[in-house]
Amino acid sequence: MAINDTTPAAPAPQDEPAGGNGNNARASWNISLDDLQKNISHAAAEAQELLSWCFLWCIDDMHPVSLAEFALQVHSDKTTISRIIRGTYIHPETKVRLPIGDKLVKAMRTFRELCTEGARTARKDFVLTPTARRMFTACDLARESRSPVFLIGPSHIGKTWSLIEYKERNNHGHTVYVRMAAASGLMGMVRAIAESLGISDKSATPALVGRIKTALKKRPNTLLIFDELHQLMYTYRKQSFFACLEVLREIYDHTEVGIVLCGTELLFKSIKDNRSDLEQLLRRGVHRVVLPDQPSRGDVAAICEHLGLDMPEKGFSVTVKVGGVSFTDEPYAILKQIGKEEGLKAITERLRYAAKFAKKGEESIAWSHFVRAHLTIRQNATNENDWN
Repeated sequence: MAINDTTPAAPAPQDEPAGGNGNNARASWNISLDDLQKNISHAAAEAQELLSWCFLWCIDDMHPVSLAEFALQVHSDKTTISRIIRGTYIHPETKVRLPIGDKLVKAMRTFRELCTEGARTARKDFVLTPTARRMFTACDLARESRSPVFLIGPSHIGKTWSLIEYKERNNHGHTVYVRMAAASGLMGMVRAIAESLGISDKSATPALVGRIKTALKKRPNTLLIFDELHQLMYTYRKQSFFACLEVLREIYDHTEVGIVLCGTELLFKSIKDNRSDLEQLLRRGVHRVVLPDQPSRGDVAAICEHLGLDMPEKGFSVTVKVGGVSFTDEPYAILKQIGKEEGLKAITERLRYAAKFAKKGEESIAWSHFVRAHLTIRQNATNENDWN
């Protein structure tokens, strides 16, 4: 689980990972992955693999890098990189495509090492909780079996952060994360897949599905992670949802890549209730990983341990003052209640707020800070009328 939110710095929302200027960076790389790979097919295998990796890394909204910035990072210039990826880096007389030089290959190798190490450092606050570990297992099962795996769990238990963390840890470029938007429909889903694969979405839907199949055929060890898949249900046409899942089944049958289908219990219920329409997809998805209906005690304990807090015992209470009034409460009971009613975000935000109180008092974080944070949040949500 991500606990960026447990530090005093302003966090990214639990289910909205920060993106940055990804669209601007993507626009500067005005080419699709399949065209790029075609244009550098004459180069040595390592050069092809490195440049494809760098392209996918740079257009990723999680860590966008423009073409000009990338050129500086690999000690080249924008014009040269642009010519290489477009297939116009040619000998002036023979017009034969020039190889990608050893210096550039070495620089791209270093770029990849620095990027992956930097990303690991930036994600140091991620905690591999028991629930996150189950999500990692679902992804491993899909990759190993090269089959669809259903990952079912409620909102606000850290699914999105955990799946993105898995993507970042596992063979970038061959683990593809696709997040579904509400009411996107078939066209929106197909375009989202294409964008995540680095394919231009400037095609009609059937043609784009064909390009996706072709791209995945070239990358048989790819894992596709579809997050928030239940969002596809919220369309004005019921058949659109079935069409989306049928296209996913078609893509899988053609490519046999691993697929993780992540959504709420409502998604799986809808699939089971319409078994006759979705029978083929269900039969292919042998593995089904069901997550707990709220953050588990183990999840909370792992996050607390990361912050230097021991999990509180049942019945343990602390007394704090909020607004000049003394309150006594039990941290364990608070954690259990808000975890059940509001989810993981409500817990991590209270821990972040507690860390802020501790820092302000130049103290180590303690459960008294957590209770104070909890009571302050509750007090802020109360409509106080000073006329009463």
